Amino acid sequence: MSNVAALPTGNVHAVLDRAALYLGRYGWTPAGLYDTHDGCTAKCACHRTGTYPASVLGAIRAAVFGGPRWYLTGVTDADRHTYSAAVEWFNTYLIAVGHAGLHAPVFAWETLPGRTAAEVTEALCAAAIAYRKHTIRRAA
Repeated sequence: MSNVAALPTGNVHAVLDRAALYLGRYGWTPAGLYDTHDGCTAKCACHRTGTYPASVLGAIRAAVFGGPRWYLTGVTDADRHTYSAAVEWFNTYLIAVGHAGLHAPVFAWETLPGRTAAEVTEALCAAAIAYRKHTIRRAA
């Protein structure tokens, strides 16, 4: 049994900001966690650095765990909670507030035909700002 505090945690905004930075630096893919590089000769920057273009969930994982992580085995309860809190907040933000003209859960929002990397990065940053405002109001 875990003793981790209830959602949301206090650093969700920082995780979302780091996820946006990850996408800006390494690229975005709307499918899967990370770009699998089918047919790659293993000489690309992804294989040299261990960083891959990521989906929103992949970028959030990289932000929480310090790099791409395909599986969540062997992670601490606190890190798993931080990851879950960031995903839950982002999903709730997309449903309640929406971004780039669509109110939808993260999977439907991210895979909408025509979705761009800039829109994804902007949505992560906007959700981080909304989280900061939410926690400031709750603290007052």
